[in-house]
Order: sequence, then structure tokens, then C-alpha cells
Amino acid sequence: MEGYVVLLILIASLCLLLFTGLPVAFSLGFLSIAAAYFLWPNLSGIYGVALAGYAHMSNYTLVCVPLFIFMAELVMLGKMGTDTYEVADRFLRNLPGGLGMTSVVFGAIFGAVSGASTAGTATVGLLAMPEMTNRGYKSGFAGAIVGFSGALSILIPPSIILILYGTLTDESIGKLFLGGFIPGIIMAVLAILYIFIKAKIDPSSAPRDEVRFSWKEKILSVWKVWGLFVVIVLLLGTIYTGVATPTEASAVGAFAVLIIALLKRSLNFKVLNDALLATVRTTAMIGWIIIGATSFGYIVIYSGGAAQLTGWIIGSHMPKLVIVFILMIGYLIMGMFLDPVAIVMMTTSLVLALLHILNINILWFGILVTINMCAGNISPPMGLNLYIVKGLMPKIDLYDLFKAAVPFIVVDAITIALVMVFPQLATWLPSIV
Repeated sequence: MEGYVVLLILIASLCLLLFTGLPVAFSLGFLSIAAAYFLWPNLSGIYGVALAGYAHMSNYTLVCVPLFIFMAELVMLGKMGTDTYEVADRFLRNLPGGLGMTSVVFGAIFGAVSGASTAGTATVGLLAMPEMTNRGYKSGFAGAIVGFSGALSILIPPSIILILYGTLTDESIGKLFLGGFIPGIIMAVLAILYIFIKAKIDPSSAPRDEVRFSWKEKILSVWKVWGLFVVIVLLLGTIYTGVATPTEASAVGAFAVLIIALLKRSLNFKVLNDALLATVRTTAMIGWIIIGATSFGYIVIYSGGAAQLTGWIIGSHMPKLVIVFILMIGYLIMGMFLDPVAIVMMTTSLVLALLHILNINILWFGILVTINMCAGNISPPMGLNLYIVKGLMPKIDLYDLFKAAVPFIVVDAITIALVMVFPQLATWLPSIV
């Protein structure tokens, strides 16, 4: 059977299984086993599928995934997140849309110790949603701000998506982290500008707070975030001074958060138990997605589908930037329906050969994909972050939430366009460190 026919059948079957409500990890795994059984004799294909999943899950680099998740859960459940949010609020609350800006700033800072958008969205939502509701923010607008702010954790280092991409492409994870830093800041700044303009044009969407803090009160409050900044310095400092690899740095960061939580007296048995359980649940989910997506990629590659698709794209003689643009559209569409981890694990092995043949910078492309995943997390109809917000505030109308998320998707699209036109935004920092 021709490779492209296998690819079309697999894609159609995957869409059908997802439509029935079967989780993406098990949809991918089932299709991989079924295709291997029919395509290769004597169970050799099924053996290959099993080895593909096992080989990636046994990668030592993935040890940092549960450690980063555990670190994010401790920050979320302890007082470090609350203190950081309060400090940011003191500096920004008097501006038009100040509380929304505070949420974006907090999302960016929290992203520097998280890496998981679910934890970021839940933390920002728990802190910001009640406050924004009390101040009269329109619920859809407030929810979209929270969803966007949580998605920043995908891009701002450390990022689980970038870790997975790095393990698949053999690209330096430390350099990928650096590559996401400037685009992450740009994305946050663009969102802050949008919130400011929206609040100026439509003050009823984000009423201003009349409470004022003196500069002395603002500056004195900064000491509250010493713990979070210590973790950020330890985490990133150990990586970029060469003291530790990203995997080792994740252990340093998790241990530092644990100690700081003890010093702040915000750690007890319940907090530790909840953090560990959440870490196990999230890690297990990611692990099954990795196994399913890696197995699916194995089938597509060894059936010849990936090679035929690559050959067709190269034979079209389209400019490289046009090819990247088309791929970004494809990623954006997939992001509307699939989990970012599944998308990265499923597609990276397929496009890697194309990137090498066309001499496309793998780090640059990875940052573009990761920004795209930020957009996917807030894109209707399946944007995960929006449903987390809905779960936190059940009274929010989904239509209002989806409508309010569109301008933030545009912010992500503008960031993608800037990084495509000016690749140095993603490649400059990694090149000097």
C-alpha cells in the first residue's frame, strides 16, 4: 500500500476516534497497533511500535518533566504564587486594565518556574478570577486573560513542550529555553498593550481600581517575592553557567521550592500530598501521550508516508518561508483540536527530515511551533486553558469566553509573524551563550 494512502487512512481514523471521545493518547496507540498488525507480518510491526514508545520514554532527559510539574504545583499550592501576584498588582492596578496586566505579568513570572500551562492557568485563575469579577471585569474578557496568561508557561523557560521537542530533535534544551525568552516577553508585552487599549476604549470591560499605593509601599512589597526569584536564579543560573544540565537543574529547582515553602511555613502534609498526586496525574497523562504519539510517528515514517509527503513538498519548489507559513497554519488548526504535547510528539519526527533537507533552523522552527501551541491552548473549540477557566468559574458563558480569546490568538499570530520575519528574536540569545 502506498505511503500516502496509509497516511490519509491514519489521519481519517484518528479524527473519527477523537470524535467518539476516546482520549488522544489511546487513539494514537490503538491506531499504531492496528496499522502495525496489518502492514507488517509476523508481529514485527507491533514489536517495532512497542520499542519506539519504550525508547523515547526511557530517555533520561524526560526525568525533568515530573520535577518541573512538581515545582509548579508547589508554587501554586503554597504562598509564593499569591505573594508574587500581590506585588505585581500593587505596581499595575491603577492603570487601565491594571488587574488584567497583573495577570499577564504574573503568568510570565510563573512560567519561569512552571513549564506547564495547566498549572499556570489554574494558578492565575484562582488568584485573578475572583478579584477581576469583584472589580466588575466582563467575565469573558477576564477568562480570556487568564487563559492567555497560563499559556505563557509553554514558551517562557522552563517549558515542557520545548523539552519534548529537544529530545526529539537532539537540539540543546538549554538553547531552546533561551530561544523562547524574547518571544515570550514580546507576547506578554503585546497582550498588555491590547488590555490597555481595550480598557481605554471600553472602560466597562475592565473598571479601574481607585485604591492607590505609594512608591514606598510598592518597593517595600518586593521582598515578598524573594523566594520565587531565588528559584528562577538557581534554575536558570545553574543551566547557563554550565553547573547543571536542564534535567539536573529541575531537581535543584524542585528542592529549592520545597525548602522555601518550608521557610514560608506554607508546606504541610496536605499541600505536599496534593502536589505529589497532581504531579503523578499530569506526568502519567503526558507519558501516555508520548507513547501513543511516538508509536504513531513510527508507523507514519516506516510506512513511507512521511517520505512521500516530504518529497512532494520539496518537489513543489515553494520558498522556505512559504513552507514554514503553511506548516504554521497546519499547527494552528491542529491546536484547535489536540493537546500541544500530542501535536509536538506526533509531528516533530515527521517534519524533521524536511527541516534538514531545506536547511531550516531547527531551534527557530521549534520556537515557532511552541508559540503556535500557546495559541492552540486558547483556540476554540477545544482550547484546554479556556475549559480550565470554565471549570474555575462555571458561570462564564463559553461563547463570551471564545469571543474574548480571539484577540489574544491574534497576539500569538503577530508574535509568530515577528519571529518568522526576524529569526534573530529566537536565535540571538542562544548564539551568544
